[in-house]
Amino acid sequence: MDRRDNSSGKRRPVQVRSQKMKAAIMESAHAVMREQGVRAITTNAIASHSGIKVGSIYDYFPNKEAIIAEIYQEKLAQVRHFLETGSEEIVLSVWQDQLANLIHATWDYQLRIGLDRTIVDAAYYYESLFPIAQSHARLMASNYARLLRRLGSDWSQEQLVDLGISLYTLVNATWSYWRLTGTHAQIAIERQIELSLTLIAPALKNHAPAPLCFVEMAEPPI
Repeated sequence: MDRRDNSSGKRRPVQVRSQKMKAAIMESAHAVMREQGVRAITTNAIASHSGIKVGSIYDYFPNKEAIIAEIYQEKLAQVRHFLETGSEEIVLSVWQDQLANLIHATWDYQLRIGLDRTIVDAAYYYESLFPIAQSHARLMASNYARLLRRLGSDWSQEQLVDLGISLYTLVNATWSYWRLTGTHAQIAIERQIELSLTLIAPALKNHAPAPLCFVEMAEPPI
């Protein structure tokens, strides 16, 4: 009698179905946010949109914030990978043009994959998403630090990461401009690019003094 273990073969279809179910829940949650706004999202609204029972949603996610968090984390990881891959192509002789093109391409990419204003607004609305945003900012800053080190910057790692954080805040400035104007005006991206190039330039000139960077101070003892 053949007693070979077929459990792995049985598990795979279940895993595939689970992944599809999670994806359907996440897509519906995102659709509800787009149509009704961040504050309107509930598990009942997600269930109504997806046709998935509320009880089944709770089999995959403990609450609506967990759904939004997974959407947010997944989109940010995709954007980081895109930017990191593009950064590897940048060379010192034409870094300004290449970085400007990469920033443009990154915006096109993230809007195409669904990292839109509804997701970014959710990160402001739900405090539980802040650690995800903070981790993403640090990873993006580290990517800029690696790029500038590869291009020959002699600034310290701490100074390069600090610069990277400042560069990442310009991304948030673009989102804020769009939120306040109710548009996706390209001028916001152009200003982000101009400011990014201006901030980076001193780090790639060996004769330029490195600025002081922010050092987080510990709380004084009581």
